[in-house]
Amino acid sequence: MGSTERLAEFIVNLTFKNIPKEVIDQAKKCFLDWLGVTLGGANYPIANILTEFAGDIGGREQATILGKGIRTNILNAALANGAISHVLDFDDTHTGSLCHVSSPIMPVIFSLGEYKHINGMDCIAAFVSAFETSARIGMAMGPDHYHAGWHATSTLGRLGATAAAGKLLGLNQEEMRHALGIGATQAGGFQIVFGTMCKPFHPGKAAMDGILAAMLAKKGIDSHKDILEAKKGFCEMFSKDVDFIKVTEGLGEEYQILNNTFKPYASCLLTHPSIDAALDLKNTHNISIQDIKKVEGHVAPLVMNVAGKKNPKAALEGKFSIYYCIAVALAEGEVGEDKFTDQRMHDEMLSNLQKLISIEVDTNFDNTTAELTIKTRKGSSYTQKVLAPRGDPRNPLSFSQLEQKFKILAGMVLSEEKIERLITHFQRLEKLEDMSRLIPLCS
Repeated sequence: MGSTERLAEFIVNLTFKNIPKEVIDQAKKCFLDWLGVTLGGANYPIANILTEFAGDIGGREQATILGKGIRTNILNAALANGAISHVLDFDDTHTGSLCHVSSPIMPVIFSLGEYKHINGMDCIAAFVSAFETSARIGMAMGPDHYHAGWHATSTLGRLGATAAAGKLLGLNQEEMRHALGIGATQAGGFQIVFGTMCKPFHPGKAAMDGILAAMLAKKGIDSHKDILEAKKGFCEMFSKDVDFIKVTEGLGEEYQILNNTFKPYASCLLTHPSIDAALDLKNTHNISIQDIKKVEGHVAPLVMNVAGKKNPKAALEGKFSIYYCIAVALAEGEVGEDKFTDQRMHDEMLSNLQKLISIEVDTNFDNTTAELTIKTRKGSSYTQKVLAPRGDPRNPLSFSQLEQKFKILAGMVLSEEKIERLITHFQRLEKLEDMSRLIPLCS
């Protein structure tokens, strides 16, 4: 049995009762965290643009743009919600696939869950099967895929979104294989657009394309049934170093969702080990920015390739600037969403502090490792090395900690009463009879 067929079999046959409790608990965290970052992004320009676009296009009112309360068709809702969920770059990340796995999948769950009145157990099962799809294909394709310049959240996201949609629409195994082919042939997305609105557009379009793929397969559109492993298929076209064993090894027994990382900071995940080091040094040694003479950092090569932006001029650029992220951590002791505005990028104090920071690449470091040394004007030198930043599976955030993040982000658009009711629903999501009951609480 090939990789595509085996994966389709897993997606179709997975049921809630077969999912281990720790996986269900992790999925609930994903639901809470994704909705929080989506609501937090609801007032950003891309949210307004896509909401206006949905109104211009029109169509049947099937699902809701979250945080806006605007109903549109399921494709436009998925597009908007997927893009909005990634605009803050605060969404969870699976480091093994270098992918924000949830952001293309959750819009499918919410749009179809609302439209088809699907219960919480089935939504959890669809999400878990879709998460495994994206993560495992990404792991099989290895870092070569990302290093070539593809945005894995966009490319892999099509397949995860297709799996979720196909699961919720009740596709059989044959239809699921065709759906994966339809989703895969739509894949694309370049890293060169990072720092622009096209980066968050990627998971939105992936979510939209996933629903489209599953719906078309359900109606009889066919595709190549072995799209992953076929010669000139998805994996070969997007990576030169594919290990197909990683797609199916331990499938249904070892869950990649348990290796998901939740972000405590509103920036590119690759900056988080350095942020942790900066915060630890500041708090442990009571260092003020006036004391700092020089900051020396060592990070993995990918960090500088993705987040090595110097002198960021816009908020989105700041999220991909390790220099800015270290500076704001040292200056303010926190790195929340409010620290990334266009105005702050021109803050004189933060700009001057960034000039004191030098970063070197250490090829022996992995992407979760960073070392920071602060030299003070009084001649002291302090060093901190981080191997697993906060939020990493080895240093996880609790549901309670994610609640606090949710309250801050959701508080930008929701009342305290709605926030508390949503948290309660996610704590017992498997008991929810109809996903559409959540939607009035989300605007």
